[in-house]
Amino acid sequence: MSHRIYPKRLLVEGREEERVVPELIEQNGITWGDNKDSWIVKIDEFNGVENLLKPGVIEAELKSSGLTHLGILVDADDVLENRWEVIRTRCSKAFPNLPMSFPDTGIIFENDVGLRLGVWMMPDNKTAGMLESFLGFLVPDTQDEIYVAAQESVQNARKLGAPFIDAHVSKANIYTWLAWQNPPGRQLHQAVVEQILSPRSPHAQPFVSWFRDLYQI
Repeated sequence: MSHRIYPKRLLVEGREEERVVPELIEQNGITWGDNKDSWIVKIDEFNGVENLLKPGVIEAELKSSGLTHLGILVDADDVLENRWEVIRTRCSKAFPNLPMSFPDTGIIFENDVGLRLGVWMMPDNKTAGMLESFLGFLVPDTQDEIYVAAQESVQNARKLGAPFIDAHVSKANIYTWLAWQNPPGRQLHQAVVEQILSPRSPHAQPFVSWFRDLYQI
């Protein structure tokens, strides 16, 4: 039995990215497809950035049969340039001319055999953070005061001994705010689909443009 070749692929850290990205793209007027066989881009999630950035993983993905476009979507976390150095090293054989510094527009490069590589670091290629930080930018303007109250509530919980770590403050902020919506407690991708978040916000457009340009859609 032969394996299907997916020429356009996107590597992501985990399930949240796998679920959010298609909904965000569809809400911006691009039909994604109803199942994996019809998806415009096949998403592979790695159950953690450590698995995605493990030596040999990206290198092997770049050698996949029939591959024409490869995107890599990761969280910037605390030190963006350190993360970029790891990714640049992993891609250096296939893409030897990648820049030392990561541009705030993200990366889109085409090598001498026509393979396209894109890298985006959540939230915006310049700020420490993650997917949830990006989604925080999509909170509607009408909800600004409520989102501020949610952030204050998160900080108050920390003072009372809530055990979440510093790196997960953005997660705590967005999920607290979602708990106050109608209906309360929607998952991230549902909030995009139902436009509890604003998927066509100007803050989303740089990522959507990067996606369009990378995959030539």
